[in-house]
Amino acid sequence: MAERMLELSDITMQFGGVVAVNNLSMHIDKGEIVALIGPNGAGKTTAFNCVTGMYRPSNGQVSYQGKVIVSNHPQGKMKALYAGENRDKYPLVLAPTPDKITKMGVARTFQNIRLFKSQTAFENVLIATHLHRTSNPFTATFRLNYKEERQMRELALSMLEVVGLSENKDDLATSLPYGKQRRLEIARALATKPQ
Repeated sequence: MAERMLELSDITMQFGGVVAVNNLSMHIDKGEIVALIGPNGAGKTTAFNCVTGMYRPSNGQVSYQGKVIVSNHPQGKMKALYAGENRDKYPLVLAPTPDKITKMGVARTFQNIRLFKSQTAFENVLIATHLHRTSNPFTATFRLNYKEERQMRELALSMLEVVGLSENKDDLATSLPYGKQRRLEIARALATKPQ
């Protein structure tokens, strides 16, 4: 049996009276590539936002590598407005921030490119490598973290090479054409070491 990487259970996302995602359940096994398709307004991005901590779902849970990472049930005003199913199935409330979910190994890119515009391609990817740094202000001030910093720089350069942007490493992110900006965003996501 394949190892379960990601599982969504009864995810419902309701904005006031509008139900954007209703009772979505799916799973992704290790090594599997899965597409979530549908027309505009079907809730695809909302589902991704629930998985990555951008939104807290109104109900349901997300498990990553067998561990529950996001969970919620209708609370407060949503109790009276809730139009989804399985209202009382998920009593646990877990709502980690997007950076904590990324640290766990779940990375994402966005529909609209979100790069640091005043930074170079290399700097955009290097920022992502700092997610897993172990240094602190003291060790950084006295350059006691030079080995870790060198490893992060090497990782950033290798991710640029993976997406074919090593020759653009010193170019400002905004100076790159759209296709290269998209690849830069992918390199940045890969630099967070997703599973």
